[in-house]
Amino acid sequence: MESTQQEPFKELLIDLTGQKAPPLDAPEMPFPSTGLGYSQFNETLLRLGYDRVSTSYFQYLVDGEIEYQPRAEIRNLEELAQGVKRAKTLALLFFGNVKFGFKTLSGDDSKLRHYFALTQPVSLESYEHRHRPVFPIDQIDATDTYLLGYLVDKEIERALEVNADDAAALERKQQVKEIRRRGLRNHHAYLVSDHLDVYVATSMRERHEYAEIAEITSRVFRHERLSSLNLRWFDPTLAYCPDRIDKGLSEALMLSRALCTLYLAQEIDTLGKDSELASTLAQGKPVIAYVPSPTDEQLVESVKSMAKLYGKSEPQTILDRLKALSPTLAAEGDRLA
Repeated sequence: MESTQQEPFKELLIDLTGQKAPPLDAPEMPFPSTGLGYSQFNETLLRLGYDRVSTSYFQYLVDGEIEYQPRAEIRNLEELAQGVKRAKTLALLFFGNVKFGFKTLSGDDSKLRHYFALTQPVSLESYEHRHRPVFPIDQIDATDTYLLGYLVDKEIERALEVNADDAAALERKQQVKEIRRRGLRNHHAYLVSDHLDVYVATSMRERHEYAEIAEITSRVFRHERLSSLNLRWFDPTLAYCPDRIDKGLSEALMLSRALCTLYLAQEIDTLGKDSELASTLAQGKPVIAYVPSPTDEQLVESVKSMAKLYGKSEPQTILDRLKALSPTLAAEGDRLA
């Protein structure tokens, strides 16, 4: 091969490693006309001042597989360019940085196998034949899931303290304790789950948000196209953790373990939920954004459910939501009321 191809060869190695070679007193090294085998490729890298690569990484450059074939070789610059593009894509997908990706994957076969496996298609049978979890998630009524949120603690305490000696209030207090006990058991079940497929990213502040998210997740994962796959998903409306710091840490753990994130667009989206979306993408994992577009009939049913949940009339419920979503409507709304 002519020496004029030396520079394209070096440029491809710069692209592969994400860094320029140290200023060594290296001889001119055009791409050899006989191609490059594994040992020859490493010798070239070392002579130019780069780290050597593993057999699996070299095979990935050759044909996109990782099971090393002793006779594998890169025959020309075009094949090297294809391999470099493949390796850079993998590095950018999972690390967002070519240099870091090369250093992480090129010499560690276990890490290469891990990230390579995440790019491969998975058969439906592998999901359908899964075993059920030893500690199943306890389903809680959608209208009671707001009792698991730490942001409503004070509201609940005030409501229960008003008539502390009243039998109905005491019964309600016991009901709250029981629901939270079940939520805490779910929290522990999520922590010991051996794997997690989907993280559901939500931002819940009001009662109706808990109920709506619980219903949405139930409809999604019990859909006929998903119900047979034995998926495991983290549903924050079913887990209770009394400490907000521990809750944040456990949710961060669930987020890092899940294979993808279901981002639920709501009336108000928080920085925390948006950062979960960004974190998922930064890990090279997909995000599915679910944006509801309800029909008129569904809106009517939503208002009815919300009115029942808050114990208010439907007109007052609509007015309250308008005020919450657009505070400037408050004065006009008062006149309308």
